Amino acid sequence: MSGRYGADDIFVFGLGGVPLRTVGGAGSWPDEFKAPRGGAVAANGDLYVADFYNHRVQCLRPDGTFVRLWGTTGKVGIGAGAFNYPTDVALGPKGTLYVADGYNDRIQAFGVDGRFLGKWGGPFAANIWGPFRGWFVTVTGLAVDGAGNVFAADFYNHRVQKFSPDGAFLTAFGDKGEGPERLTYAMGVAVAADGSVFVTDFGNHRITKWRPGKTGG
Repeated sequence: MSGRYGADDIFVFGLGGVPLRTVGGAGSWPDEFKAPRGGAVAANGDLYVADFYNHRVQCLRPDGTFVRLWGTTGKVGIGAGAFNYPTDVALGPKGTLYVADGYNDRIQAFGVDGRFLGKWGGPFAANIWGPFRGWFVTVTGLAVDGAGNVFAADFYNHRVQKFSPDGAFLTAFGDKGEGPERLTYAMGVAVAADGSVFVTDFGNHRITKWRPGKTGG
């Protein structure tokens, strides 16, 4: 699955890389997008997509049929379940949906039934940014490991932060620079089955790999 930012749709590919179909299109109706960003696929094939300019997250069936959305279409908000340019989504082992609420500088979590579970990032998780542990300056990417721990790319803080499934801060790594253990504008993050963490190091034009022992795992 790949979101096409400019085309406002999603490409679905087979395992061999052959295009199978597209999902969505430009617009604000259910199953339409305005700049789809990060996405995730559930075990049953459902698609979860951060719908950036629509300030919402959508869940669709594999064939593109609309299931539900979170947020209010076209409206920025800081309350529970509202978004300010969501940038990415990730699913935990038990189906918990985590949303990178990018310009609100926080992460929000939702249950498998869609209900709001919690939010974290700065005081009250209410669009207050900063460099401290558990705070963000624009969350741009999320990943979840096999234990349910959440990794967040903290773009302007030049680091990745790691949290427990319920949002408790565990560790952080990166910091601005050009050395092998330095990140400059961490944009995306992914976790492999062995716990290795891969980070898109936007400012240094590279991808870095971190062993579990290097990330507090």
